[in-house]
Amino acid sequence: MSEAAAAGLERYGWDSEWQRVRAQLDLPDSRVGRVGTVGRGHSVVLGAGDEVIAASDSQRSQAAVSPTTGDWVLFSEDPGEGAVIDVVLERRTAIVRRDPAITVTKQTLAANVDVVGILVGLDLPPNEARIERFLVLAADSGAEPVIVLSKGDLLDGSGRLRVRREVASLAPGVDIVETSATEGWGLEDLRRAMAPHRTFVALGPSGVGKSTLLNALVGAPVLAVAEVRDADRAGRHTTVRRELVLMPSGGVLIDTPGLRAVSLWEADLALDEVFSDIAGRADDCRFRDCTHRSEPGCAVLQAVRAGEVDAARLERYQRLWDELAQQSEARAERLRLQSRGRRGVKRRRRVRRRS
Repeated sequence: MSEAAAAGLERYGWDSEWQRVRAQLDLPDSRVGRVGTVGRGHSVVLGAGDEVIAASDSQRSQAAVSPTTGDWVLFSEDPGEGAVIDVVLERRTAIVRRDPAITVTKQTLAANVDVVGILVGLDLPPNEARIERFLVLAADSGAEPVIVLSKGDLLDGSGRLRVRREVASLAPGVDIVETSATEGWGLEDLRRAMAPHRTFVALGPSGVGKSTLLNALVGAPVLAVAEVRDADRAGRHTTVRRELVLMPSGGVLIDTPGLRAVSLWEADLALDEVFSDIAGRADDCRFRDCTHRSEPGCAVLQAVRAGEVDAARLERYQRLWDELAQQSEARAERLRLQSRGRRGVKRRRRVRRRS
């Protein structure tokens, strides 16, 4: 790759480590790009100085992994077929949830993210369970979480402080940034989390003000914005697909559709990380498989009785733990059925050969 091409890719987050990975692949004629958006069977790939629509369906692309927004890919030009993605480079981080349409399949929302911005709108009381769920999603991704309080102009200083304290109790050590896209304050604090060449993804439900805030950060209306119903403060899905946008400062933004369902995927370690106040005490329980509900010698229940752990927080932890356990059982059952089906096919083949 020429120095000019590498310099053109740096604004999207390309660095020497990515170059090292690329050099190990025997595809000298392939070009490098970053996936900006994904459609049916194709991806918009952002290159050193242009945008290319590259095929990424299984019939034409040889990539073992389906590309998602934020992926670095190698693609080649076929005179008859056009651009085709050859390889998806191994992801450094990935935001993954259970596919809402399929019980035992994961869905990657964004790849190679450095900072996950969890947006909490101040037009409604904070939803503790939702915030914790997003925190687990961020912890599982490997990216750095930051909580963004949006629509800050709707509360006075004391109201914002109250919400900030409530949110901080759910996320010890996580940075919290108060913002108002309408009045323009707090944006510089948020931009500091988006150093040049870093990738920031915004997560949150519909109506939380993601696109409005990201437009304010970019300084131009690059993302569509919808009105919020006054009756219930509910928003619509303005963003209909994940989209990568360059920041004037050199950072990269990924906007995502409002997430109604955020089911976790194999996030046991991340769950214990976010709920470390509970998981840490679980080591002292009498039974290793303690569910912290009614078992004798439960250190977590003892902490609840002593006022050291909030009972409602424990219930939210248990709901997430149960969700992951049920998901694990469903995956195991699917594997058993698949294995049984493969054995049946082999038996039928043996019978046909004998006959």
